[in-house]
Amino acid sequence: MNKKIQNQWQNSHILAVDGVVYGDGSITLAQTYSIHDGDYKNIQYYFSPLVDCYLEGLEKYHDDYWLEIGIYNNSFIYNNQKIVFGDGCMGNEGFVASTTLDNQLNWSMFFDFSNPINKAEIIDDKLICYGDTGVKIFINLEKLHDVKIEYNFY
Repeated sequence: MNKKIQNQWQNSHILAVDGVVYGDGSITLAQTYSIHDGDYKNIQYYFSPLVDCYLEGLEKYHDDYWLEIGIYNNSFIYNNQKIVFGDGCMGNEGFVASTTLDNQLNWSMFFDFSNPINKAEIIDDKLICYGDTGVKIFINLEKLHDVKIEYNFY
């Protein structure tokens, strides 16, 4: 386990980068983008993995990627891990994370477009996260970088 990532997690901070951040310090950076029609009634979001790196590589160029988070109370246990989710300190972002039962970070994912992740569930080994903007994020728990995003305009 990476001490800095674990210490930041214990202090309610995660890396605010698109992708998957693992508790051992490895990271799969991703690009998240959207395509929409002119009146924003049809929006498609995409999550595209770009490269694997390590925390030290990110911090070499910029060390201020940490964001304070708020964990919502409706977390749950699945396959000997705890799934937690919530919001970031700026209000327009959300996150989901997996921890050990004694609160060591396994992995986290940050989304700057979702607003808070206010609900999550697992169906057929897919973690489905619901943001309060109408976003649904489908995460393949067997391949965390396999993410699909749906947007339902209210």
